[in-house]
Amino acid sequence: MAERSARIRPSVADPADLLFITAVAIWLIQAVYMIGHVDSWLDEGLYLIKSSEYFSGRVRPYSLEDATGYPPIYFYVLGAAQWLFGHGHLTGRLLSVLLSLCTLVLLRKSADRCLGSRLAAAFAVLIYAANPMVIAYMSTATPYAIITLLTLASFLVVTETKPLHPLLQSASLGVLAAALVLIRLNLAATLPMFAALHLLASGHGQKRALATLGGAALVAGACLGVSIMIFGHGLFETLTFLPGLTQILWRFTDVGTEMHDVLTLTRSPNDLQFSWPVVREVANRYFLQLYPALLLPAIPGGVLSLMHFRRIPLAGFCTLYFVVMTLVHLLGSQSYCPPCLMAYANYFLPFAAIPAALCLVTVGARIPVFAGRTGLILFLLAADYYVASKSRLGMLIPDWWTNSLVNVQALAQSLKPLLPDGRILVLSDKYQPVQAVWLAGRFIEPYSVSLFPNLREPLVGLDAETKAKARHALQMRGFRDATALIDDLNRPTAAVALQETPPLSDMLALYLGKPNAEQVENTLRERYSKIGHASEGGVTISVWMPK
Repeated sequence: MAERSARIRPSVADPADLLFITAVAIWLIQAVYMIGHVDSWLDEGLYLIKSSEYFSGRVRPYSLEDATGYPPIYFYVLGAAQWLFGHGHLTGRLLSVLLSLCTLVLLRKSADRCLGSRLAAAFAVLIYAANPMVIAYMSTATPYAIITLLTLASFLVVTETKPLHPLLQSASLGVLAAALVLIRLNLAATLPMFAALHLLASGHGQKRALATLGGAALVAGACLGVSIMIFGHGLFETLTFLPGLTQILWRFTDVGTEMHDVLTLTRSPNDLQFSWPVVREVANRYFLQLYPALLLPAIPGGVLSLMHFRRIPLAGFCTLYFVVMTLVHLLGSQSYCPPCLMAYANYFLPFAAIPAALCLVTVGARIPVFAGRTGLILFLLAADYYVASKSRLGMLIPDWWTNSLVNVQALAQSLKPLLPDGRILVLSDKYQPVQAVWLAGRFIEPYSVSLFPNLREPLVGLDAETKAKARHALQMRGFRDATALIDDLNRPTAAVALQETPPLSDMLALYLGKPNAEQVENTLRERYSKIGHASEGGVTISVWMPK
């Protein structure tokens, strides 16, 4: 026992280990708070609800009932967790916290490999954990934590220089590549960068590296092929929806033609035009101002890593990877949700922590220890105070003491006696009514889980044949126009859950036009009767039953 204690004591006393333990403690303290205080939003509700329905088999993805445009893996991971530990936000958020803790371990190992210093690696974890916005997203029932974990795991496998059996390395790389694509389609952009990194890390063993990459491509292709066999043609169309690839397929094949018709023959207020002023505003307001503790040292650290690329090539790669992925998501999101960069950044922010740590270690080596420690603490406190006071963590925290999820759960309890069994159509532009109906144990009409992003109207001036073609494409790809929404109301569901304010016609007018919106509301009132309502946290939901 004495010998064992003697072996452990140096590790506990090691400054690098102590710094890493401190970073993990900072992360956990924030995560415990975030689990109960981060407000939910549309995407979190979508993942919670659809994962539960997919895993139970009650709804099949990529079908006429639910033509989802999301890759499938995370739905089944989250669905399995809810099946084992209970449905609701807590299960999904605890799963993400667990995955994020594993991410910290992999980040430390990755930074150590890049910088060749255990102390610098611990600084990378600390600077990453000192960003409350990161912990906020990593503590929600969304795929940010699992994607970060898989991306760092891919980085470690790609840069592994110790002798590995070629088949083992190929299999690992192939499975990880397929998993990334089957969770987040935009991460296909990482694959050629990681392939180039593997060639860089292999040194003179280029032939073996090429053989490994070839084997990995075969394994990834096999995984994707099996997934398409399981989920069908709908998944294949989802996986081909990449800029450039879709245009080629639309020109020479019939793959994705329905989505092409949706984009060219219909309209939505969510269809945005590219604008450089918007790009600059998003980069400043939803990126730099939300992650200053990480990005401010990462910028000079990134310059250092590129200046000394020959000496620390892996750190230089992390800088390039971070820059490329930032541009991909910044520019790619301009057509539908520019502010979403504040969320998407969490897919690649760990790679910014490595050049940030390089900056801190370089500066720290040139100033007294006490001044360095004091300066670091003051910098982190000032950066986090700025984020907290100016942005409310990107609108994720309504206030610092309210648990918003309590209101949703109370709303669900109030709705339970009003809602019948069967399919419930939810008409709401807020997340609370949808999640409350689900938490009440009712089955939600799949497309109404995210109703308003799924509303589109055929373009004005189309002839009858083209308009019918547009409506067919909308139906096949899971969208709704005014005609389809009215048809759904004329085929009575078990009940309609309606957000009371603003009036339904006002909510729909932006998407369907005022006349169509009024027609939808009139159909609701003609075919259904209001039987009661429930209110909580400023949200009122009325329940309507077929007459």
